[in-house]
Amino acid sequence: MNGWTWEYMPDAEHVVGNLEPEAKRGVERLAQRLADAASVRFIGDPPGGEPAVSRLRDHAEGRLIVWYLEHRALREILVVRVRYWPESDSGSAGP
Repeated sequence: MNGWTWEYMPDAEHVVGNLEPEAKRGVERLAQRLADAASVRFIGDPPGGEPAVSRLRDHAEGRLIVWYLEHRALREILVVRVRYWPESDSGSAGP
């Protein structure tokens, strides 16, 4: 792997500040897996004329959705938004 990392954008407080510690750990595990996947998918800098930053992407897993950007020039996943449904909300129909 070529050293991809991840971070919150703009910061952890803004993105996951309202989540319980267990949910935050889930976000961190998922973000690291996204960085690991990008390190295999992207080798080197983007070709000329190709943007260094992806469009907004999302990945859902269990009760967690993460919205993120892939910044190829920095070799970094930028987690910009998270939605987590606690177990007690799993049967509700509302947002």
